[in-house]
Amino acid sequence: MNKDPLISVIIPTYNRAQIISSSIESVMAQTYTNWELIVVSDRCTDDTKAIINAYSHKDQRIKYALNDRGKGTSGARNCGMLLAKGDYIAFLDSDDQWYNFHLKDSIDTIREVKSDVSFALWEERHGDVVYQNFNNKTEQQILQNMREQFEVHGNAIVFEKGLLERFLTEKKHFHCITTMVFRKELLRTSGLFNEQFGIAEDIAFMIPFFDRCRIALITKSHFIYNQSPDSVYLFCDRRHLDPDTLYSDKEIFKKIESIALQSIKYKLFLKQWVQKADGLTNKKKLNLIANYTLARQYYTLSYVCKPNKRKALSYCVQSLKHNVNLYNVTLLFHIILTKRKGGGFLKKPLNLW
Repeated sequence: MNKDPLISVIIPTYNRAQIISSSIESVMAQTYTNWELIVVSDRCTDDTKAIINAYSHKDQRIKYALNDRGKGTSGARNCGMLLAKGDYIAFLDSDDQWYNFHLKDSIDTIREVKSDVSFALWEERHGDVVYQNFNNKTEQQILQNMREQFEVHGNAIVFEKGLLERFLTEKKHFHCITTMVFRKELLRTSGLFNEQFGIAEDIAFMIPFFDRCRIALITKSHFIYNQSPDSVYLFCDRRHLDPDTLYSDKEIFKKIESIALQSIKYKLFLKQWVQKADGLTNKKKLNLIANYTLARQYYTLSYVCKPNKRKALSYCVQSLKHNVNLYNVTLLFHIILTKRKGGGFLKKPLNLW
């Protein structure tokens, strides 16, 4: 290994000329200096190219690229990785910022524990407030449980086997694409991002690394995740949505339905991955979890579509195919027998996320 291996940093971006500077400058501020930054424009229509070119004139490590693959975050990241010259690859989103020690801590940990991949924790900014979201009792207890179960080196928990099953069964996840640093040669076996996924493409990319290589989780926050208003998930506060009247708001419903269907595509991929994965100790349980989550997603779509009987029935049937339970059976009869629009009954927590 080189003394200071080159790290290729990939930033995909679309029309964020007004805010991307803070992300770029967080890379420039890194205490680890042997990096190249490839900013991939996902066919931006604003001044992104001019801004990146201005940075390139100041620092030749910064490069501009135009996404020549499928439009979207996955295509842009793939474009960047195919241009990358580094021994390692790292990702950053165009509205987030790394702390200046991120790359150095990551490479130092990889060297120390002889891992192929490193991840780290993060903080979230909502407006003017930054939340240390891993500092509560629940997350700290999960981290402690992992320390007791897996190998520990300083503030890093190291996984070789067992991470995939834990990821599939735990509700709390500690792996984020924006903290991921990995050996580029692993792409030969893991592959590129799936460009058919509109959401969860990052998780689908990370999962092939689990249980196939040595992974270090650094239990220290390495970046700030900004909750941007143009986020795929955060265009509205879903906690305040009423599922019984959601269908009447055509604009919001269309977005919710599109995200849900993309989420289902990812969950079907996850189910198929479980079925073909080797070394899982309880595939039956994991298949049940996969079927339950798919049934719940379809149930939610069916529930919010109740005013449209045909669409509601179609989604409800899909829910029943994956898992027959009291909720979707009751919903099926409710859709068939009732003529009312909306109206709650036997209300199960819905998956509007």
